[in-house]
Amino acid sequence: NELELEFPDSWDVHFLPPKGHDRPKLSPQEMQRAFDNPLGTQRIRELARGKSEAVIIFDDITRPTPVGEIAPFILEELKEAGISDDHVRFVVALGTHGAHDNHALRKKLGQEILERYPVYNHNPYENCTPLGKTSRGTPLAVNREVMNCDLKIGIGCILPHPQVGFGGGSKLILPGVAHIDSIDHFHREVMASAPETTGMGNYDENVMRFDAEEAAKTAGLDVAVDALFNLRGEISALFVGEPVSEHQEAVKLAKEVYATDGISGADIAVTNAFLKSN
Repeated sequence: NELELEFPDSWDVHFLPPKGHDRPKLSPQEMQRAFDNPLGTQRIRELARGKSEAVIIFDDITRPTPVGEIAPFILEELKEAGISDDHVRFVVALGTHGAHDNHALRKKLGQEILERYPVYNHNPYENCTPLGKTSRGTPLAVNREVMNCDLKIGIGCILPHPQVGFGGGSKLILPGVAHIDSIDHFHREVMASAPETTGMGNYDENVMRFDAEEAAKTAGLDVAVDALFNLRGEISALFVGEPVSEHQEAVKLAKEVYATDGISGADIAVTNAFLKSN
């Protein structure tokens, strides 16, 4: 939906969209190419051969990722590897966000997926498997349903993040499906250990990013899928691959397409929360 705003003719109005605001929406064929050519790893169907249980971890309703558009490509890869529907489940990477009802899950996944597969809300307070500590001291425990699966795939998106620099990638594990103690240490002690490396768009030396990546590797996240968007919230780029490799490439593009010119001395600024809140 669009909201039309009118301003007095005497005003000097500047429209300052992100650089990639008009990038076209990816076609299904273009999305398929991302899955055909994963970064830093084999195709999902190759990784899935011989595996018995698969979990698809996806970001929650506070992110604009159209999981229902992306998941069918993954499900087809799993089918090609011989993993049947009754050995696949979805888990919402809520972190400490509120549990999703049927309406929110339907919005993220679509009705068909919701009817065909079990879908679980992550609970950060119980049913987590201890995995030791990260090198930065985070006591790592991860959703038991996730850890019971021998193939772990994440679906998220790349947007600027006020602490980790950019979201997506390994954050689907920490904080996404981690225990409350893991999440608390991650957001407090890890950030406090080197706060100058954190912040919006700060990526290269970000200690929180490093901790999340270590947690995801420990938990065994096999593949991450991350989307970038145009100004209409459509997928304009898709990255698939080993979680660190694909995330690094995705962030390179994100720094270009999300960059926005600033203006000084404005009397009035009109902004909104899109895409982050939906």
